[in-house]
Amino acid sequence: MLLDTPLVINDFSKNYRGVAAVENLNLRVHREEIFGFLGPNGAGKTTTIRAILNFIIPSKGSISIFGKDSVEDSVDLKNHIGYLPGDISLYNAMNGNHFLRYMSSLGRKADWAYVKELSAKLEISLNRKIGDLSKGNKQKIGLIQAFMHKPNLLILDEPTSGLDPLMKRVFYEIVQEMKSLGKTIFISSHDLTEVQRLCDRAGFIRDGKLIATENLREISNLNLRRYTITFESPKKVTQFNKLKNVSDISVDGNELTVTISGSVRELINELSRYDPTDLFEHETSLEDLFMRYY
Repeated sequence: MLLDTPLVINDFSKNYRGVAAVENLNLRVHREEIFGFLGPNGAGKTTTIRAILNFIIPSKGSISIFGKDSVEDSVDLKNHIGYLPGDISLYNAMNGNHFLRYMSSLGRKADWAYVKELSAKLEISLNRKIGDLSKGNKQKIGLIQAFMHKPNLLILDEPTSGLDPLMKRVFYEIVQEMKSLGKTIFISSHDLTEVQRLCDRAGFIRDGKLIATENLREISNLNLRRYTITFESPKKVTQFNKLKNVSDISVDGNELTVTISGSVRELINELSRYDPTDLFEHETSLEDLFMRYY
């Protein structure tokens, strides 16, 4: 069951009434790899995940999990997969224990000592009614149900949605522990920082097409940021044009806006000569980042 390439997607396409949601996607995810699957809303991430899990059938191509066909061997494969949907919906009338035991009764052989360990790490009581829990605590229950049988393949869609920074850090540790046990983790996320911190490789999908796959451990400058700097009086941009990591320079009165790729050292050194009064960092979207690179 533990193949070197547990997830193989070959020429996968999915059409809805003649419109391609995903087109000719090819992807291989390796054993003991944490793979990030990135893209804006509507890019095809969820469609791909649903096809991997056989919730929908490919219009073309095939998906192989542990050497087995995702459609023909769907029932058997689900015993070896842990899944967290992006918009999880739980049974609000149950408490956490009842829900997890119900999930286990459907065929999964849960490791109950591990469930207890996970609930302690995530600081969640399994005796409370799910309907009374916050979004973050419901997310913790969802994570436990995905991990509780220590599956060989974990598919996690926006796994840290609703979690506070401390719990995100705990989640990262749990994922790394699973990797050390030889498991494979496939994470769909909008959070570039999260993907950079966790993942070995990442693929970016846009308009249904996989446009890039990169080894994140080999990319030193996958760090694009945009700043607006305010001065007491207008400044010329000539000196900033000379900085190798700076681009997209614009001036509006006494405000200078620049894009930085990689280290900010040169920019900070240059700014220190002009006594800036304010520095604002803009949010950079994943699409902005990847479109700049590809």
